[in-house]
Amino acid sequence: MSRTTKNLISIGAVVLILAGIYVAKFVFDLNPRLGLDLKGGVSLVYEAKGKTIDPDVLDRTVENIRKRVDRLGVAEPEITVLGSRNIEVQLPGISDPERAKNLVGQTAQLQFRIVQESKNKSDVKEDPAWEETEGEENLKPEKVVILPLKEGKDTLMLKLGPTLLTGDAIKKAQVTYDEANNPKISFEMSSAGAKEFATITQENQNKQLAIALDYEVESAPNIKEPITDGKGEITGSFTDKEAKDLSIVLNTGALPVELKLLTDQRVTATLGRDSLNQGLVAGVVGLILVALFMIVFYRALGLVTCMGLIVFGLYIYGLICILGEFWSLTLAGIAGIIVSIGIAADSSIVYFERVKEDVKEGRTLRSSADSAYKSAFRTILAADTVSFAAAAILYIFAIGAVKGFALTLGIATVFDVYISYFFTRPTTSLLSNWELIGKPWAMGVRLPPEKVPGGEAG
Repeated sequence: MSRTTKNLISIGAVVLILAGIYVAKFVFDLNPRLGLDLKGGVSLVYEAKGKTIDPDVLDRTVENIRKRVDRLGVAEPEITVLGSRNIEVQLPGISDPERAKNLVGQTAQLQFRIVQESKNKSDVKEDPAWEETEGEENLKPEKVVILPLKEGKDTLMLKLGPTLLTGDAIKKAQVTYDEANNPKISFEMSSAGAKEFATITQENQNKQLAIALDYEVESAPNIKEPITDGKGEITGSFTDKEAKDLSIVLNTGALPVELKLLTDQRVTATLGRDSLNQGLVAGVVGLILVALFMIVFYRALGLVTCMGLIVFGLYIYGLICILGEFWSLTLAGIAGIIVSIGIAADSSIVYFERVKEDVKEGRTLRSSADSAYKSAFRTILAADTVSFAAAAILYIFAIGAVKGFALTLGIATVFDVYISYFFTRPTTSLLSNWELIGKPWAMGVRLPPEKVPGGEAG
């Protein structure tokens, strides 16, 4: 097989793979998934309360939060564990950040307790025995607690017995409306929960059953008769959104650990769009400057670099579209791509400098195109290996946006070696057959007088 045939096969394979990527992109309508800093949204970081936190507990918490966010209708959320006790929740493109914050961080510990005694708040203002129970050490399921309940303009202080049943017994919850069109939550219990609920209501007829969510009493209806079908209602002064959110947390379950909000970072859609535009402008400007530099210094060979950068850019964009199902492009990721433009150009520079050295020694481009690359490839491979190792270390040990930078940089480094070997090298070799391209001036080479054909040493 001739050298020309091998070069054509190599270039054809690069183009064929690239075509396959873009066929997949258009057939499956794949597009880059933009991160929060490019699309706008809210980033929340929570800390799990407690002296020691089991990693399994954090994992279950993440799953419960994910279920809530999915039901809220947020597209492409990112929920990850940071360190040993923190959870980061990124919700790009969300329209109501405050609602999301309240829903995500709500522990949603639903408790059913019997009201042992109740008094009007105004009647027990100075009585320490009727002060509202506060503090983690006192707010326990097994303890008697005193909690307020608003009824119209009045506030009742309720003395509640230990928790008899929790929200884990609820199988399904949904928003319904009463005769006055006020929202309420109708729930249905599991078979085991229904039996336990029937026993509780049978043993406590004519008493009030308080329903408390995260130690806030939502309602305290009277038990008129045993409830054996496992169905009930939670009423209160809910808005439609509050009722819907409560039904979401009841359906997805309580978080296994209480969370404390550490940071609340919000990015507007306008700011995200501006960041994206600025990142794209920076990339285009960088690409143009690199292309101009290569054309000025390497002329015809610089055009080969420009073609290689176009192929490089198409591969990067195509892969980002495919990875959009699993990974979000952030501003840091764009920075990694911009840096990689320089890495790709640097590989061409290493190669073309070797070619120019050979031409200065009197060899032709045709004879030096392949031999110069063999020498240059060792340098290119060594440099890209160092870059890839640095990107891999960053990706493994870094958190947050730095991972995006490391990922795009690592991908770009692999593509640089691939395109350099399978596209830039064979393209240069093919062009070396053209007499015009092989002229020293066409490669930006200035020969000393004794090397110029027909010249005289001075």
